[in-house]
Amino acid sequence: MLAARIFKTALAPALVLLPSPNPSVVRDMARDIDDLQRAECEYRGIVARFDELTRAYILQAYEDGQLIRWQAQPSPYNPETETLVTAVFAAAGPKASAPVPELAHLRTQSGTTGAGVTWRYSKLAAVRVAPHGDLARDAIAVFRATVDSFIERMVYAPAGGVLRATPDPSAPVIGRIEAGAVLLVEEERAGYLRVRQPPATEAGWLERKQVRVVEKTDGRDH
Repeated sequence: MLAARIFKTALAPALVLLPSPNPSVVRDMARDIDDLQRAECEYRGIVARFDELTRAYILQAYEDGQLIRWQAQPSPYNPETETLVTAVFAAAGPKASAPVPELAHLRTQSGTTGAGVTWRYSKLAAVRVAPHGDLARDAIAVFRATVDSFIERMVYAPAGGVLRATPDPSAPVIGRIEAGAVLLVEEERAGYLRVRQPPATEAGWLERKQVRVVEKTDGRDH
């Protein structure tokens, strides 16, 4: 029984990589693009659609990054059940924030008109999305790094509170926080935190004693 499971585990990747003997299968490419865009990626409890993840990567990794179009074609590996979906983009060049030289080089080579982030979309039994190529793997890495950064700065307000214009108890109130709201810390000063509640971009000041650190948990990614 154990030998059968080992054999099945070893054989599965090989079967996925074999070209299909029937390359003429017709797929609904528009539907596959739409389904891929709406499919979700989860990491450490934070969920993003692949459309959002891809667009965020283009904006974060490239100067003047702009998504031009989505396009798709049947996967050469399993055209009956898989589609390669690509986000074609243009950019002036890479940003100087790549964490390692190898990524900086990759982004330099890709930061031109016609570059693409390609996802391997499958729905044989259940929807599965995997990176296809270095740019997609880079996009996943950027998503994870962004989530890690957010979690390090996340707090919540058990009893709620008010946001003030400056770190002063007499400062004007500019907003209110509901009990249990999760907040993102932008700055800390004199016993106050400058916070915002995603997806809002406006921030205000809240007393440090009114918030608690969000407990870190091990997340899952798909």
